[in-house]
Amino acid sequence: MKLKNQAGYVLFLNLILITLIALFIPLVIQEQKINYRILSSRIKAAQNKEAVESGLQYQLYFLKNKSQLCNQKIYLDNEIELRLRGEEDSNYIYFYTYLDDVIPYNAEMKLSKEDFKIIDKKIYRSE
Repeated sequence: MKLKNQAGYVLFLNLILITLIALFIPLVIQEQKINYRILSSRIKAAQNKEAVESGLQYQLYFLKNKSQLCNQKIYLDNEIELRLRGEEDSNYIYFYTYLDDVIPYNAEMKLSKEDFKIIDKKIYRSE
């Protein structure tokens, strides 16, 4: 099979292929950057959620061991600042934990005064 008047056919196909590859490489790189940002944001959100939950557990531990409510700030790894607050009424004890960060979280817990049984517990992201 002889090709007639098709000089440069392979070069033209290679040029098209290289152009298409050059167009898609920046898109793939941009997609990877976006995926990295999303993943790091989700990791930070999970860390903040665990931090406020640990703040509630710390308040419960403090109440059981020292028989008093905890109203203070705790610094985790010198980066994360948790604000802890405890309140009580005639039947229940309320714990609140606040985390002001890039991804802020709040947590609340309601306990029975008699046996320290957890009645209600909420962890939510506050915007």
